[in-house]
Amino acid sequence: MRVRTLTAATVLAIGLAATGGGPTAAAPPPGVRYMLIGGTGSANIAVLRETNGHLSNTGPTVPTGVGTLSIAVAAAEHFAYVAHTVSGTLQGFRVTDSGGLIPLPDAYLAPGEPVVGAIASPDGRWLFVTVGGLTSSVETYAIGPTGGLSRVAAVPIPGATSGLSIPVVSPDGRYLFAPSFIGGTMDSFAIGADGHLTPAGPQVRTGDRPALPIVTPDGRYVYITNEGTNDISGFRIEPGGALTAIGRFPTKAVPHGMAITPDGRHMYLPQTGGPGVNGFDIHDDGSLTPLPGAEIISAPGHFPGRVVLSPDGARLYVIDTLTLEGTARVFTYLVQPDGALAPSGDPAVDTGVFFSDGATGVFTPE
Repeated sequence: MRVRTLTAATVLAIGLAATGGGPTAAAPPPGVRYMLIGGTGSANIAVLRETNGHLSNTGPTVPTGVGTLSIAVAAAEHFAYVAHTVSGTLQGFRVTDSGGLIPLPDAYLAPGEPVVGAIASPDGRWLFVTVGGLTSSVETYAIGPTGGLSRVAAVPIPGATSGLSIPVVSPDGRYLFAPSFIGGTMDSFAIGADGHLTPAGPQVRTGDRPALPIVTPDGRYVYITNEGTNDISGFRIEPGGALTAIGRFPTKAVPHGMAITPDGRHMYLPQTGGPGVNGFDIHDDGSLTPLPGAEIISAPGHFPGRVVLSPDGARLYVIDTLTLEGTARVFTYLVQPDGALAPSGDPAVDTGVFFSDGATGVFTPE
């Protein structure tokens, strides 16, 4: 894989179009946060401003590559990295104080094959990128002070993955977990001090078509939705990073990604073709049981594919994968102390993107 540098003229032109200003805009000030939502089918990104839990548009969407399935944001910095499966590229951006996106000229990957997953380490030092079609590898890049990427190493994901492997990193930054969508498996890797990945345990079985894993905030458990068997696989993360199966937990329809509250007590899950969103209690042993009062019936013509919690866990944002209205909307719900969900009264926000899929819908840090 190579890192390709855009010309200065191209960067400036894209930056001006995306932000309405020059490429020297500052990062967002304290207290300001943005949500970035990718358009998998429309080659653009929506930037929504979050103010006291309320979402609003910042302006026109930002054009980017085709087939976005992942957006990664580096902690403590305002760098966002957008992976594209169809155009086979990854582009890094700096998020400005007004919510604009300025392309980073030294953070553009063009390997000539699908770039699927992207996730940054919690300390913002490393970017892990899954690359490939039928088979995939996890590439490690060092994130420089200005957001530039330098390739460090690569490790293969055993077996066929179908180019839909989107990894997740444990909150302590010690382990990375990568699923195989075709193989119905997940692999665990230890993250070295130099960013290199080494196997951390045997490959484990999931259900059919596993996608979008998530780790509990305390780093004890990892869950993944199985789109082919309509259930969730749960695993305990052992010392050293190996995975031990907890069980399989049925869903009402096709599950697609999850969100877990900051206290690790509750999980929310969008379900395509089902009621909309369901909630689960997470017990101390990692098992899941349905959460009363946490079922959302989707508005007619809306099909949720992603749920995102506000950083304080007070609000749940439900993002359309598809909608019969044209472009994806975001619906806001209030999270009650017992985990139940209530309408917020906020109007749905039109993102301006079409078919928002995968691990997008991410917040920038304050």
